[in-house]
Amino acid sequence: YAATYELSSQSAILPSDKGTDAELIRPLLKQTQLECREIKVVYDANVHGWDAAAFHSKVDGCGAAVVIVKTDDGATVVGGYNPKGWSGLGGARPSVASFLFYKRNGGGGGGGGGDDSEGNRRIYQKLRKVGGGGLACANDDPRGGIYFGPDALVIPLQPGPRERMAQSKLGPYFERGPDDLSSILSGGAATLEDLKVWVGVYADGEDVPYSGAVLDMTSG
Repeated sequence: YAATYELSSQSAILPSDKGTDAELIRPLLKQTQLECREIKVVYDANVHGWDAAAFHSKVDGCGAAVVIVKTDDGATVVGGYNPKGWSGLGGARPSVASFLFYKRNGGGGGGGGGDDSEGNRRIYQKLRKVGGGGLACANDDPRGGIYFGPDALVIPLQPGPRERMAQSKLGPYFERGPDDLSSILSGGAATLEDLKVWVGVYADGEDVPYSGAVLDMTSG
């Protein structure tokens, strides 16, 4: 199913979320695989390294994931939900349930702004996948980084002076949203100071959905 604009209420926050970015993430997970599941940080670029190999060594096979980044000016917090995670097997991983999110200035507006049906203030706005589920995760190559669409939110994690760079262009693959944004990053690009990937916590032996290969022809 396509991502919902609705956010879960504060009552959905789990005890394990308290005092972490999971408190921010939890309301965004309404009607996702991770809505009621504990989540944990599996990849922290400042700990594990700002490169694609380190990224894939931590996230591959972990199933649905939430990416959250902060820019080096400290003013921007954005991210995205990848329902089918990464496997490092190459190709794309499609899903209409994928979405991006960003912090709104002052709330208000439609499609996720203002108050929800329970009167909870919406601070973060979701941006849905458009044009079907294709290329939601556009690049699962083990030598590549994070690609929400080919251009919607791209963090290549390539070595060198630009290893912390992120780029964003909205419209072709993820919607521009009620604020009619051309990018979720100021000026279309930014240097990151923090990058984390959160995934579900599963018991030993429990099946992890989408932990392996997926059919590129699907859109769910």
